[in-house]
Amino acid sequence: MSRSRRNWNEVNAASLARWIVLTGFLAVTGLIYVYLTLQLYHLGDRKKALETEVTNLKQQNEVASAQIAALTSRAALQRRLKEGYLKMIPIAEHNIVRLSIPNRNPDDAIQPVSNSRSSR
Repeated sequence: MSRSRRNWNEVNAASLARWIVLTGFLAVTGLIYVYLTLQLYHLGDRKKALETEVTNLKQQNEVASAQIAALTSRAALQRRLKEGYLKMIPIAEHNIVRLSIPNRNPDDAIQPVSNSRSSR
């Protein structure tokens, strides 16, 4: 009688442990997959929002550039000067510096400067 009870309560521990580990691995893998899928959707939404924001900022930048060009044009500055909004005085001739590029001969080639230390 004790022999039949012993056979009835026997459990293969190695097989049970293997199935528990396998089931746990599959459960963790499934949870990671769901988490990463949700992250992908959230990041996609964030990317779309940022792209929309960049597009809006580019449009605002173009509008601002057009306004700057209009407000700094010669005609706009002269109009503001006539209105009295700007106070400008002409630049005196002695304060103007003029630069001229010297004429060079095509035969004059730029000679490389030799380093005296390298010949030692």
